[in-house]
Amino acid sequence: MRKVASKRALRRARVAGTVGTVLIAVGSLGGGAMPVSSHPWPQPWGMVHGSAIALAGVAVLVTAWAWLFQLVGTGRRAAEHRVSTRDMAATFLWWAAPLLLASPLFSQDIYSYLAHGSCVRIGLDPYWGGPVDLLGRLNPLARNVPPIWAHSPSPYGPVALGIAAAISAVTQDAVFPAILLHRAVSVLGVLAAGWASMHLARRFGVGGASALWLGLCNPLTLLHLIGGIHNEAILLGFLMVGLEVHCRGLERLRAGTGGWWLLAASAVLISCAGLVKVTGFIGLGFTGMALARELAARRGIEDADRLPRLRDVGSVAGAAVFQALILAATTVAASVGTGIGLGWMTVQGGAAEIRSWLSVTTEIGVIIGTVGDWFGFEITDTAVHISRIVGIAIALMCMALLLWRTYTGRIRAAGGLGVATLILVILFPVVQPWYPLWAILPLAAWTTEPWARMGIAAYSAFLSFLVLPPGTGMIASAVITVYLSALAGFLALAAVWWFSWRMLDDAASTAPEDTPRTMDPPRSGVRLASHE
Repeated sequence: MRKVASKRALRRARVAGTVGTVLIAVGSLGGGAMPVSSHPWPQPWGMVHGSAIALAGVAVLVTAWAWLFQLVGTGRRAAEHRVSTRDMAATFLWWAAPLLLASPLFSQDIYSYLAHGSCVRIGLDPYWGGPVDLLGRLNPLARNVPPIWAHSPSPYGPVALGIAAAISAVTQDAVFPAILLHRAVSVLGVLAAGWASMHLARRFGVGGASALWLGLCNPLTLLHLIGGIHNEAILLGFLMVGLEVHCRGLERLRAGTGGWWLLAASAVLISCAGLVKVTGFIGLGFTGMALARELAARRGIEDADRLPRLRDVGSVAGAAVFQALILAATTVAASVGTGIGLGWMTVQGGAAEIRSWLSVTTEIGVIIGTVGDWFGFEITDTAVHISRIVGIAIALMCMALLLWRTYTGRIRAAGGLGVATLILVILFPVVQPWYPLWAILPLAAWTTEPWARMGIAAYSAFLSFLVLPPGTGMIASAVITVYLSALAGFLALAAVWWFSWRMLDDAASTAPEDTPRTMDPPRSGVRLASHE
């Protein structure tokens, strides 16, 4: 009976989430980040009405996702009996399907991807200047790039730009097909990350369904990696698969059945993640420390849980050389294969010029500067700069400590990567709502602490409402109208939903009483007299 009730709850949450993503897709037809040079999507309503519909859908999706928490539990594998990994994977597909044909949502970054892909395809250097500088103001793709990035070189590596160039070649820079192909690539990246999450979760004692709930079915994943089509989908696909392959390589190494080729493949995959966006390279440090621990064990250094000693240097250096050689070879191969140089190394940090209120360090600097302004000191820029430097320094110190704890075996590589990346995101100079996914997916497959999982879930739900569907700002009155209309729509849908399911439950509970009972069949061994 309990299993039947759980299946019923799963179906209802799945249907509710699908209704939410349908509303998001419908609202995107006017409320999404529409291209300015062409309008391949119908626009039955304007930006304000479309945004309100989409945000109401976000509220429905977040509610359905939170509803599933009662089924997946705290994350411990032994506690999960009510919903399977396959059920949760199917739920993700149900929720993601309506977004496949939606217009870009919550960000206009996809238009920068299209423009930079075109630049690479025709032989221009995307690290020399912005899309407008390279393609000209009259170019249809350059016209779609948001003004803030119009003159900014691409911050992405050769793997991301190589994929964008391939899509540009296939679509011949047609905006609508190119967006759909980019979204297809994002879906593949998310599915690859989900596959790795399931396998990593089994290794760490986390329920597969719980890992997929917190990572793959997370509203941030659906809204920003699939709806917003961000390159983080590709990054996380390479990174998560690289972590799983690394674990398999270490297992074979311990068993004496090889494993070095799997470790090399893992380093290639994680290097590719970094060649999408440089934050992916952090994974090489943690997998390298896990490899160093294995090398130390082979040298008889078993008491690794203590302060570093001179004899640790050989193990750590050996793993570092191995990772560095693979990284160098992968970088050269990607650069030569795509025809893109190493300019991405010199254009990092351009986004730091933006003041993001989600960044703790930026907010601290602004608050200090505001207080200084009250006393006649114009120190806001200086305060923000110093606060950001201090934040990065703290994040790097925490990362160094977690790397050492990975070497000593007190934390697994995936867990150390997740915690370190989460600290980095919190203290990063610029934070976008999809940046926490760098940490959420590894943590979803590793941590079983209820407070950690609930904290991540609450943080994800909060971030889901912070960006308007068009990915641009609106005047204050329009923003208020959008949020109030979305709230009214959500409450109306919730009321209809509650009354509908209440009526169905009442009908189901009274149905057996109206059915006439039949005589129980005779017990075995008792024969009824036959009438001949």
